[in-house]
Amino acid sequence: MLMTALEQEFDDACVKSVEECRKLGYTPSLFVKMRSQLGSREACRRLMNTPTWPDGFTRLWEMGRLDLSIEAFVHDNPKFKPLFDQNTLAKCEKRLTDAEYVKAS
Repeated sequence: MLMTALEQEFDDACVKSVEECRKLGYTPSLFVKMRSQLGSREACRRLMNTPTWPDGFTRLWEMGRLDLSIEAFVHDNPKFKPLFDQNTLAKCEKRLTDAEYVKAS
């Protein structure tokens, strides 16, 4: 499956985020598995559309590192928003609001 340049940039950024999580002692296993099966974009879309917080989001919230969540990553990087539909973006925004996420400067 061929990716657009934007999708490739998004995929590269997701890999970098997983590496950062691992440095902190947390491996987002479900995301890693889903990414290998579906690709980064679809894995993120599915996780952002779950009715409850995915385990990875909860774990990053507990660690005080929501900046590494896919929700924050999409929220904080407007160039990636075109990869997702408005409904997914709204759910992402609500989840971050509910978690009282504030972008780090």
